[in-house]
Amino acid sequence: MTGIRTYLGTICPAILLVVMVMFPVRTQAQDLPDIPDLIRVTVDHTDNGVLIQWNPSSDTDIKSYHLYKMNAHNSFEKLFSFSSNIFQFKHMTSGLKNLAYAVTAEDSTGNESIFGQNVHRAVDLSVEFDLCTQSNNLHWTSYEGWEGQISGYKVFGAVSGGVFQLLKFVQASTTSYTHTNVDGDTSYNYYIETVNTSGIISLSAIDTVATLYPQAPSTLIIDYVTVVDQSTVELQYTADITGPVTSFRVLRRSNSDTPFTEVETRWNVSESTQVVQDQFPTGSISYQYMVHSIFLPAECTKPIVVSASNRGNNVLLVNELHDQVVTLSWTPYETYEPGLAGYIIQRRNNGGDFFDIETVGPLATQWQEPIQSVINGYQPGEVQYRVIALGNPNETGREENSFSNITAAAIETHMQVPSAFTPGSNDMNFEFKPQMDFAPREYVMMVVDRGGRKMFETTDPGEGWDGRFQGGEFVNEAVYVYFIQYTDYTGLFKTFTGNVTVLYP
Repeated sequence: MTGIRTYLGTICPAILLVVMVMFPVRTQAQDLPDIPDLIRVTVDHTDNGVLIQWNPSSDTDIKSYHLYKMNAHNSFEKLFSFSSNIFQFKHMTSGLKNLAYAVTAEDSTGNESIFGQNVHRAVDLSVEFDLCTQSNNLHWTSYEGWEGQISGYKVFGAVSGGVFQLLKFVQASTTSYTHTNVDGDTSYNYYIETVNTSGIISLSAIDTVATLYPQAPSTLIIDYVTVVDQSTVELQYTADITGPVTSFRVLRRSNSDTPFTEVETRWNVSESTQVVQDQFPTGSISYQYMVHSIFLPAECTKPIVVSASNRGNNVLLVNELHDQVVTLSWTPYETYEPGLAGYIIQRRNNGGDFFDIETVGPLATQWQEPIQSVINGYQPGEVQYRVIALGNPNETGREENSFSNITAAAIETHMQVPSAFTPGSNDMNFEFKPQMDFAPREYVMMVVDRGGRKMFETTDPGEGWDGRFQGGEFVNEAVYVYFIQYTDYTGLFKTFTGNVTVLYP
């Protein structure tokens, strides 16, 4: 046993010496050239090529550089070799594949550096449209090769064909971003810019996403918005309901600086024309209306807005009386789909009917008339007006119109009382009746004799005393006493007392 050990101790060193001569052991530090440092891998958006840049090897005896890419089996295969004075290459990839790259150096003796950790891959971006939230969700991989040297990512976006805008700068630990409030049926482009702590950047490939919505109704029009009474507005809209979207939401707002709020929603309507009524004081507020077509996908918890109608508003009419001239002012109507033709101004007569007094153009929002021109007997001291907004003929030839609220000009009553009259005569002075320009809102007149007996009483400003005792026989020629009190439409209260003489021919 001792002899065997002596033999092995003698022969093994000799064998080891032969092996070392035939197969010398090479260390990286002594025999392999220093690996070149990759600077970056970045996509050139002008041609979608991938630019790979590296620093030269620190060794001086470099014959060539070799570019490798990672294949589908996660192993590297050589793409190209370059002379020692080449330090970058643009790889024109097919289909913008996001590849990992490595570069090695080979010296004049054929020794080639190993990969080590010198592998770089640009950001891989993917974008998806979320119909429920109406947003584009961006996700990307971290840049490989700059571990610990990334200051953050810049997210750029644009409507396809438009100029890219910086949407957000996020920290290196963040690899997602949500672009909200995107437009429907629009194509968007995005890319990510990785920022190295040294200031070097790397661009991802541009990814494109289409925000596809359900097919919008071919027609969605507010036909009119009209005042029905002091507290009701009626809105009519017409929509195409032959497609997938058959639900609609009516919205309103008080001015352009406030958001729209919901009036009502109608789901799955079966008639193309819908009439909606809204309740509010129509003589003090003008609301602007809009109708949205909406769609609720099965996977969503709330409906999405597919399209919007034109806007319409109730016309708010006000008046101002100054120096016996009444001025009407109104909010303009916007907008009929075929356009606004103009406005008709109407006044109410003693019989309670409105009649046209003027037509003005579509740009007019004010009109005046002297109040004296309104006097026609015992016209009440509350002159009422309204305005009608006229639409141009639509495709069916129909002209829509929208009525404003009714505004009333309150006019002070002026009165003159005659001192005598001739009952039963054929002249103009056959009855006792005060002369007035505009009748008051509340009125009472009573006539008594000197003894206090009531001869006549009325609450109608247009009714006079014909000289009869309580409607019977004519009274005797004498002096009688009248009492008049009234409240006019401005709120002014007045009382008159005097004498009237009955005379006979």
